[in-house]
Amino acid sequence: MIDINTMSVLIVDDMKSMRLSIRNMFKQLRLGSNIRHAENGREALKILAEVPVDMAVIDWNMPVMNGITLLNNIRNTKNLRDMPVIMITAEAERDIVLNVAESDIDAYLLKPLTMKSLEEKVKTVIHSANNPDKATVHLYNARDFEEAGDIDSAIEETRLALQERPKASRILRNLGLLYDKANNDKMAEKCLQKAVAVNREDDVSRFLLVDFYLKRNDLASAVNYYEQARVLGSQIISKGVEIGERLIERGMVSEAVSIFTRVMKSSKDTLSIKDNVVNICIEHGEYGYAKQLLADLIGDQPERVDLKLRAARLYAKINEPDKALEYYETVNSVAKIDKDLTTQEFIDVKIMLARAYIEKNKPFIVEQYLNQILKLDPNHAVALELRRQNA
Repeated sequence: MIDINTMSVLIVDDMKSMRLSIRNMFKQLRLGSNIRHAENGREALKILAEVPVDMAVIDWNMPVMNGITLLNNIRNTKNLRDMPVIMITAEAERDIVLNVAESDIDAYLLKPLTMKSLEEKVKTVIHSANNPDKATVHLYNARDFEEAGDIDSAIEETRLALQERPKASRILRNLGLLYDKANNDKMAEKCLQKAVAVNREDDVSRFLLVDFYLKRNDLASAVNYYEQARVLGSQIISKGVEIGERLIERGMVSEAVSIFTRVMKSSKDTLSIKDNVVNICIEHGEYGYAKQLLADLIGDQPERVDLKLRAARLYAKINEPDKALEYYETVNSVAKIDKDLTTQEFIDVKIMLARAYIEKNKPFIVEQYLNQILKLDPNHAVALELRRQNA
């Protein structure tokens, strides 16, 4: 049982003024007697590992480790997972927080905080923790059975919890996951689909369905549930890249481009995503989209010699020698050994240029490139052979 007047509270917020403001509210309301602070999720986890805490009040938007990541760490740590957590969020972040944390959050507070709203939430959360309803008790029992390896009993307890709350997407989702562990695909799919049907906000279940269908190679269904998701975040990115790659493998290029486009819009690190998608496309022979993305990357980062080298190699691979030569010449004009290219890459560029100019019957230019190679490696077999051909 948590004593609301003497409990230990951890306030996690990157703004000192907010931490102090919440602490003062707790003191004025006479809620809790031991108030600790943390500037971010990483610091909070360190405190939670060292001292007992009865309840945490955490901000959603923090550097180093945000509130959702901290919450996930708490729920995945056995001695912390049942600790009440209140999430603080701005109105603009409300849907994201509710959606992502739907399965784990006890309550949330919108900024700006008031004494009344804080008092109401804290009292409600602590009362629920001290007096769990029947559904919660059944879910605790189900968790114990699952951890003991008794999946059938865990399913039965979860079904009892569902009887108490028949429209709770969280319980339906848990039941679906248990059926999945029991290798009952039909019931797992049915429960996850129903979770989404009763709660349109439940993107957690949507992404579980994406995984479910990806494992069964049902791309159409995976894409369907992926495109229904509203929240932007790491799942949108990771699952989108995975789905896009599967579509590329099947030659469904336009569908893959649509998914990759959404992934890029969802990511703050668009350039890194484009880089990854270029590799995927080249690996699976989709050169048209790879060329487009490489051109975009070079336009955004003209200083990156490695991108120009990748473009040169790509055009050489797809038998567009003039375009390849253009990029090789660009690389050659700006690249420096050990700064832009390794020695081997530098030599490779010279080899490609020498071969191109042999084809163009320009022996003087060929000799210049071969001399540069042989200055670095007098016994370079390919360069010596090209010199013989150029003689």
